[in-house]
Amino acid sequence: MLRTVSLAALAIALLPTTAFADTEAAPSEIIVTARLAKTARDEQAAAPNVVNVQSAETIAKYPDVNSAEALSRMPGVSLSIDTSEGRYVNIRGLDGNFNGATFGGVVLLNTSPSYTYFNAAGRAVEFDTVPIGAVDRMTVTKTGLPDREAEGIGGSIELSPRTAIGAKRLFAHVTLGGGLETDRNTGLYRDEVVIGGPLGGTNANGEAPFSFVLSQFLYNDKRSFDDTEVAYKDNQPATPDKAFDALELRHYAYNRKRYGFSGEFDFTPDTNTRIYLRGNVTGYNERVLRNRLNINGLGDSVTVDPAKPNGFIATGASTEKTLRDSDVKEQNAVFQLGGDHHFGDVHVEWFGAYSRATYTKYNDYNATFAGPSNLSVGYDNTTNPNYPTFKVLSGASITDPANYALDSIKNSTEKSHDHEWSYSLSAAMPLHLAANDELKVGGKLRYREKVSMPYGAGKFSPSGAPILWSYATSGSPVTNYYNTGTSIGPNIDPAQMSKLFGASGTAIALNTGSYFDDTENIAAAYLQYQATFGQLGVLAGVRYEHTKAIYRGIGDSIIGGAVVNGPLSTPHSYDNVFPTLQLRYQAAPNLVARATYSTGIARPGFYQTLQATSIDVGGGVVSTGNPNLKPMYGNNFDLSLEYYLPGSGVISLGAFDKEVRNYIVTRTVRGAYPGITGTALIQTYDNVSGAHARGIEANFVDKFRGLPGLLNGFGVDANLTYVASAVVVRDGEGSVSMPGTIPWTWNASLFYERGPVQLRVASQFESSVLFGVGRSRANDIFQDSRFTVDFNGSYKLSGNVEFYVNAKNLTNAPLRVYEGAPNRPIQREFYDLTLEGGVKLSF
Repeated sequence: MLRTVSLAALAIALLPTTAFADTEAAPSEIIVTARLAKTARDEQAAAPNVVNVQSAETIAKYPDVNSAEALSRMPGVSLSIDTSEGRYVNIRGLDGNFNGATFGGVVLLNTSPSYTYFNAAGRAVEFDTVPIGAVDRMTVTKTGLPDREAEGIGGSIELSPRTAIGAKRLFAHVTLGGGLETDRNTGLYRDEVVIGGPLGGTNANGEAPFSFVLSQFLYNDKRSFDDTEVAYKDNQPATPDKAFDALELRHYAYNRKRYGFSGEFDFTPDTNTRIYLRGNVTGYNERVLRNRLNINGLGDSVTVDPAKPNGFIATGASTEKTLRDSDVKEQNAVFQLGGDHHFGDVHVEWFGAYSRATYTKYNDYNATFAGPSNLSVGYDNTTNPNYPTFKVLSGASITDPANYALDSIKNSTEKSHDHEWSYSLSAAMPLHLAANDELKVGGKLRYREKVSMPYGAGKFSPSGAPILWSYATSGSPVTNYYNTGTSIGPNIDPAQMSKLFGASGTAIALNTGSYFDDTENIAAAYLQYQATFGQLGVLAGVRYEHTKAIYRGIGDSIIGGAVVNGPLSTPHSYDNVFPTLQLRYQAAPNLVARATYSTGIARPGFYQTLQATSIDVGGGVVSTGNPNLKPMYGNNFDLSLEYYLPGSGVISLGAFDKEVRNYIVTRTVRGAYPGITGTALIQTYDNVSGAHARGIEANFVDKFRGLPGLLNGFGVDANLTYVASAVVVRDGEGSVSMPGTIPWTWNASLFYERGPVQLRVASQFESSVLFGVGRSRANDIFQDSRFTVDFNGSYKLSGNVEFYVNAKNLTNAPLRVYEGAPNRPIQREFYDLTLEGGVKLSF
């Protein structure tokens, strides 16, 4: 609290400047229309930099549940999915660790310290924790300004919270819906309630001095699916190509309960003063049961099947049956107090905020039953790699629970958090040197602590009489795994496994290899000047940031030539300057041309700087983080041309070039290491000299009003992004695409809006992307391309009642991952169709 008090003079909660793009208008005149598509498009056209704005009105026209999915409909934004739901987003192809994210101007933090998109960076925000009902609009900034966070080489995302300023009466909006996940016919449920409006009498301007808005969101989904994963027997000259080393048949049952609670209270005594208090708590609780039948040792002795050219025969194989039972909660919370004041020509904004992201793993039981061995197995992974077939040619039944005995039960828990206090103050005033000019100065302080506290290593192994799988079966046998008619036996009873583990009294302890307690404090100051010279708008400025970080952990250090394990702490301090020049030329009333230079930063990931060191003395392998990594710095160049059509339409074309310095890569080197005889294989992270991402972006939105009769209502909303990127990730090789960077992304929606009817068919495509760097290009891991089609329809029965239907994933697009080449898949999950219907009530 002493820190809070000492910084009170610096301030407390910044209303995003995007809500006040028109400085001539009073705040209430802008905010009351913030949810409308026209307001969003007008703001995009007037902005001094390259942005895309999506209003709540447009968001509601898609069947999306969370903010990640809604963001992916916007130009230049692509989606990373998890269990068929959007989770992370890329901007202009670059993976989510390159992006910044804010909620009402407050930095959003990532919930999971370890399970983040690509390369263990631990920076990408899980936007699936924020339901769409919590936001009024989404803004994707592609060329940063000095008064914004410098985080975001790819770009930055602002989620604007709901507000009721400008509402003339009390209101209530209620959404009730339900549906079906068709893969296993499991259900889903949705409800959303929003109430708000003005309070009190009248202020000095005849408006209500107080307003409030409260929202609640709930979405329960029991999506379940199957997943086939494999490991290949690589780097064995005598082994046939595509021969398996192991085959995993995974049977998932998810129960995800998404929730959101948000509120804002505003005090506006006049049009020159606003003070607000807001809070937002969103997230989900997820129970996952993963039953798995493993066939191991397939590559130890394998030959081509003489009777089947595409088949293999493996001898000496063995099986095991496993259950993973995990219960996890991920949550984001943002609390903010701030103000917006006009003192004559001076405009002052301030805020103080607390942002917190938590990851709580209540339990993670992993039970393993050892099954039959010395099996002869025939399989075909070539005829259709997505649906490999197999058959036990000799040996005991691999689906009979009586043939399996319990080997062990493990459990792990985790309670990790990421929290930040932030304080911001800015002042803007005209200098009257040019038309509509403005000088803005400001500063911001951020105090962040990220802690990973995983507990595990608790292992119970039964002694005495064996405990058979038949003792702990649950439900009917799974006889149609992967919809192929394959049998993998019954499921393991999770209650019995947790009971056995609990009765054993087995203790769990801190996993020091993944523990860290890092602090990252940032002090920023900026200066920017904006003016109009005839048709030319100019914004120039600079931002300075001082970063002071301390990376703490438990690991090995070398003292007197010996390896000693204990607490470690590495401080890291650096300064960065971020200049920008943004030119906007109003070539015609509806035609805008832009040329910009901007800069940004992506700080090292928390797992990349991990202090812990894992040493495999026998194998001669050392795995460690690198706390001395430098942050990545981006120089960004943009050109664009935008033509704005009637009815919130637009045609735009842009080109961009991102030059990245100090790009961070995974690195494997050979060298001496204490405690290891000979040369050690050291796996770590390192900076390389540079990388680049260059591309084009196009967007077309129009409602064809000139069509005759009933055809007058059709329209198109489409965008395309192409990115060519390059970086050297392995010594002695040429460049490859930047890992996690998606080359091709497009959206194409055909819609019909006429009277009470709204219909929309929306498609998305993302090309394959380098997901993991292997020992060589043949071992690199790729996430395969994905093409999806969704449908949303609604009918307004009256001004108060609207019915809607959603159909997602009409193409049954899988999450598919392969090694080296597309015909070597190592993971594929098919989710089938999601159906939903319901009613929206407005009062």
